[in-house]
Amino acid sequence: MKPLSNKKIIQLAKNIFEIEIEALKKVSSNLDDNFFHAIKSILECKGKVIVTGMGKSGLIGRKIAATLCSTGTLAIYMHPAEGLHGDIGVVEEKDVMIMIGKSGESDEILSMLPVLKKIGCKIIAITGNISSTLAKNSHIVLNSHVDKEACSLNLAPTSSTTAALVIGDAISTVLSQLKNFKEEDFALYHPGGTLGKRLLLKVSDFIHPLSEIAICGEETKFRDILIRMSEKNLGAAMIVDDEKLKGIISDGDIKRILTKYKNVEGLIAKELMTPNPKIIEYDTLAYDALKVMKTSGSFSVMPVLNGNKLAGLIKLHDLLKSGL
Repeated sequence: MKPLSNKKIIQLAKNIFEIEIEALKKVSSNLDDNFFHAIKSILECKGKVIVTGMGKSGLIGRKIAATLCSTGTLAIYMHPAEGLHGDIGVVEEKDVMIMIGKSGESDEILSMLPVLKKIGCKIIAITGNISSTLAKNSHIVLNSHVDKEACSLNLAPTSSTTAALVIGDAISTVLSQLKNFKEEDFALYHPGGTLGKRLLLKVSDFIHPLSEIAICGEETKFRDILIRMSEKNLGAAMIVDDEKLKGIISDGDIKRILTKYKNVEGLIAKELMTPNPKIIEYDTLAYDALKVMKTSGSFSVMPVLNGNKLAGLIKLHDLLKSGL
């Protein structure tokens, strides 16, 4: 084995990129009205989209089905071998079937065609052989032909699977644009991701309600404020009069008060609170609240209002812990 060369290895990798990029350019140039008809068929579909493919094409099919689902089109993946042993029962006349195959001659794929024809569903083929049996038995054919695989032996599916994948991505994203699929819709299908959390979670999802908060009146004495804050242990006391928020006393304020005053026994909340504190509304997105808390003096707690009334408070720690 010859000594490894950094430059040679990097160049080999770049060669792979160039081969696949050139393949995609050709596939793009081959797009025609069939792509329009494929999109139209899926938009008009009253059922679901079922994607299938054998081997590497099947792996690409799984990804295409997943992308369709996450961008607003109901889709499932069906393994052709499992389809031949009962799973084809999920296919209905109102469905659209996307069948992927480089050669278009895979035994498992071809074995499903008579049954699919009998069911009457629409068949879209993604194939590199537009003269294949699959192509001839499909309603719509999307040409994924590539001149060369990126594999040095020109054998392992590389450029061809990339071509099929990009066609699937094009179908999914064009459909999402035509459906006016928005960030909020994407977030709904990805609630566990960062974007989903940022677009779905609200202040109300993190609020500590009034029952958990230290609430004091303007005449409450310092000692009683301390006791209530210790009992609730949320890092702040809300100063409320006639159900309206008048001010806030935080743990940080307590430290400053003890440093400033030698005798605190006679002090009352009105003299110690921060009046008219920064607040956040109940229905505000939690991510927006987080930005406010981090940029406006790094508040550790913030009062939450619902209309004009105090509804509770949120803690910076809770928002950060959520992974927003």
